[in-house]
Amino acid sequence: MSAILDYFAAASDQHAAAALDNLVDLDPDTIGDMPGLSPDTPARPRIRLAASGTPVLQLKGVEPIVALGRLEAALTARPYDEVASGARHGSLVAMSDDGDSLVLTVTDELRDALAELDAAAVAAAARVWAIDEEGEPSKESVPVLSAFVELSAGAVNRGEHIYCRVIV
Repeated sequence: MSAILDYFAAASDQHAAAALDNLVDLDPDTIGDMPGLSPDTPARPRIRLAASGTPVLQLKGVEPIVALGRLEAALTARPYDEVASGARHGSLVAMSDDGDSLVLTVTDELRDALAELDAAAVAAAARVWAIDEEGEPSKESVPVLSAFVELSAGAVNRGEHIYCRVIV
């Protein structure tokens, strides 16, 4: 059984902690499309608005510690060990009483680096982040990275941070 990973933007750790209880509407069936997106938009991970108005990118398999740490190291030209030792790298914000749901931080350094990427930079970052057997970006890496760029740019514009709600 794989974890569900909800990446979302929030103004503070306190607001992000509310995702354990107050963002129960992050289920795929109840998340609406972002305004301005056509239903004809090609299938790719998309940011959607929860009923609460929270922008959400729901993924499986892109975990916030190692995968996003590797991405941050590549985008900021810092060693992975330095990224991983950062105070807000995957820091626990909140955990449910039964331990099956938690909220972790995504660093502002990664958010800022992602927000600055254009399409060419996304493709270049995908090549060093998620490589398939032929040394090319996997089919999923560019669309996933593009969705992270969109979420990050919106968060920067609103003065928010990025978080990950993990449900196991």
